[in-house]
Amino acid sequence: MLHLKEKNGIRRIHEPITMGLPFPKGLVSDSSALAMYTENNEVIPLHVQVTARWSDQSIQWALLDLLASVEPYETLTYRLTCEESRALQLKPSPLVFLQNADTCIVKTGLASFFLNPHVFTPFRRVMVDGVDRLDESGNSFILTDGEGQELEAQISSTVVECEGPIRLTLRCEGVFSGASSRGPRFIGRLTFYAGSGTVMLQFTLHNSQAARHPGGCWDLGDEGSFFFEDLSWLLALRDSGKSVQGWNVNPHESMNFGEYSRIEIYQDSSGGPNWSSSNHVNKVGQVRQRCSGYQVMRDGRVLREGKRATPSLFIKQGEIALAGTIQNFWQNFPTALEADDKRICLRLFPHQFDDIYELQGGEQKTHTCVVAFTSSANPESAINWIHAPLRPVISPEWYEGSKAIRYLSPRNQDKNVEYGQFIATAIQEPNSWISRRERIDEYGWRNFGEIYADHEAVRSLENPPLISHYNNQYDVIFGLLLEYLRTGEERWFSLMQDLARHVIDIDIYHTQEDRPAYNGGLFWHTDHYVGAATATHRTYSRVNKETMGADSYGGGPSNEHNYTTGLLYYYFLTGDPLGAESVKELADWVIDMDDSNGTILGVLDRRPTGRASSTVDRAYHGPGRGAGNSVNALLDAFVLTRKRQYLMKAEELIRRCIHPLDNIRKHHLEDIEHRWSYTVFLSVLGKYLDLKVVEEEVDEHYAYAREALLHYAAWMAENEVPYKQVLHRVEIPSETWSAQDMRKSHVFNLAAKYAGTPLRDVYLKKARFFFDACLVDLKTFETNMLTRPVVLLMTNGYVQEYFDLHPDESAPVPKHINDFGMPKQFTPQMNEVYRLREIIAGIIGSLKGVFR
Repeated sequence: MLHLKEKNGIRRIHEPITMGLPFPKGLVSDSSALAMYTENNEVIPLHVQVTARWSDQSIQWALLDLLASVEPYETLTYRLTCEESRALQLKPSPLVFLQNADTCIVKTGLASFFLNPHVFTPFRRVMVDGVDRLDESGNSFILTDGEGQELEAQISSTVVECEGPIRLTLRCEGVFSGASSRGPRFIGRLTFYAGSGTVMLQFTLHNSQAARHPGGCWDLGDEGSFFFEDLSWLLALRDSGKSVQGWNVNPHESMNFGEYSRIEIYQDSSGGPNWSSSNHVNKVGQVRQRCSGYQVMRDGRVLREGKRATPSLFIKQGEIALAGTIQNFWQNFPTALEADDKRICLRLFPHQFDDIYELQGGEQKTHTCVVAFTSSANPESAINWIHAPLRPVISPEWYEGSKAIRYLSPRNQDKNVEYGQFIATAIQEPNSWISRRERIDEYGWRNFGEIYADHEAVRSLENPPLISHYNNQYDVIFGLLLEYLRTGEERWFSLMQDLARHVIDIDIYHTQEDRPAYNGGLFWHTDHYVGAATATHRTYSRVNKETMGADSYGGGPSNEHNYTTGLLYYYFLTGDPLGAESVKELADWVIDMDDSNGTILGVLDRRPTGRASSTVDRAYHGPGRGAGNSVNALLDAFVLTRKRQYLMKAEELIRRCIHPLDNIRKHHLEDIEHRWSYTVFLSVLGKYLDLKVVEEEVDEHYAYAREALLHYAAWMAENEVPYKQVLHRVEIPSETWSAQDMRKSHVFNLAAKYAGTPLRDVYLKKARFFFDACLVDLKTFETNMLTRPVVLLMTNGYVQEYFDLHPDESAPVPKHINDFGMPKQFTPQMNEVYRLREIIAGIIGSLKGVFR
């Protein structure tokens, strides 16, 4: 059953809905066998797009597209069935796509859109009811660069990304170009809907150049940045008589009508209590927001002012109207909507802002907007849905039963009340994560969706508080997604979706023009206990380097900070192709950073660089989070693409970093300051084993990984204690250490699954011990509800809750345990040269001390 509940008091008419749904292995093989019924047993049009399959080729994940009409505050129930033996009789879809060298045409049944195949305007003509409604001369999509030159969006390719009876999505890619300059890349995804004049545009502006990052610092003002003044989409109605404009600043208020020469709604800042936060500094450290919130201007005069606008705007002539809006309008400030007597303008980066915009090297920004050519009766109803889209609710029991996400269990089956209370603090007021955004005004086009890293501000006495960005550390996207699936609570989904979109655009380094160790990588969180300054979400600022006086300060993306699982399931749940592209980009980063052919030294030494497997220092290639995160990204890419190269590279790194006969004492795991993250690797090793079971590949690689996991679990059972007992060994004895104990519980549960009796019972008891110890010890810290400890509980503790319900879960035992030989030391590319350089540097340092 799918439940649709209208919660916003908005009447929905044929609203498009796209949702991801998992299926148990073996249940459905043919997507055409799926059918959707209303409560009255009426079949409704449905499009199913398979996004992942199980090893037996049955459907694992699929995107469902449908159209729903719901009255304000009404709840509808739909029933999804599998009817492989029955051919459903449905009306043919009116959606048609035609393409040739000179034009592309999309027919929806209500409207025909003629697209310019060479320049992303994007429309040449729009026919509604057989009448040409668009004035092509007033239609454009223009980027104005920092010198005031207007750049056109030159299209290099247009492909059909999705084609079904409900929606059709075109992906247009190209570059902004002018008479004398070349600008950034763009990707425009245009989605058309059956029987509708509404079009949704997901537009990504992308600076593919590399940043120069002098001295390992990534501040604004970098030579690789692109500077610009405006990015706007203008559409004009063909003049057919008297025009009337309509607008509002909130979907719940009535539309304002008038005959204006010009109406403008401009959002300059968040309108929050800290709207002028230093979070919004430009390259010279200035905040250029000028007012708190938005202004509505009529014919050049201020008509209205307010804090946070969620506006809609239209013009109408006779029986036709042209409406438009921008999703997350105030959150992604600066933004603007404008209209005159025949045109509307959607300004994604408006020229009204009192500064120039800077898109950093490898940075991108995606906006979503909607326009509609519709009847003049209630044109706003064709676009308002984008501000609060309907989201079907599926029972947590369905997600659990699908086994598409391992160890998922419904929250209502959970008996660990205290654990649930810790997790719930993220959405409970007055200190929810959304409320915490207000402290540093985590809004604006570069910041919206980010989680405030409040744990970094604990030691700071600054008022206003330290600006610190979280950058998806420990995969908070995955944690939020888990809570949504376990509860059906929409607040979890909203947090997850906002953060995923931010991470995809801002936190990933989208370039192939830098060094392989950085290209396509994920930036670390803001450096520990210092402010972001002018480095935005890129960790290291020259401001901090100068303050510290440390020549060695700086860096870039690293394998130890690479989180893909949340992005993978974000894609499966929403169908956002940017999610899938990001998972693949981060997995390819792992392969490329380890490939010696991508380095200057590759001619002399073909050994892998070791950058994908090192943790803390380049010489350590044992189990740690660097290798663990790399393997995890490769596994996720394999699930996404089914390409064996990702699984093979994951197995290569596993063999490199762990062995069933390791002398564990040589790894010095008791050095918790530097070796704590071996549990990250072991958790990922368990994920690899789970994948091999699902793939029905109980082979030598499986046997090797299983024996290695159990070897380390035996060591843990004899040696590990709660971190609270050994905090004297760490530099900063914070609450995070106790939260990290949840990883030990996670590992012991996995070990219990893969061990036979009697070890299974031993490991289950150990798992419960560390789960309980984590919660008890956390309560002794006043800071136990900061972001980072809650994330650690969220992304690891759910496994304990599953094994509480399924303590007898086991895994296949290999028929033959091979002789895996003895462990071999991995030496990365040019290892001897690096060691010699370190020795020489040490000698020089000693001599400087002698002669000082």
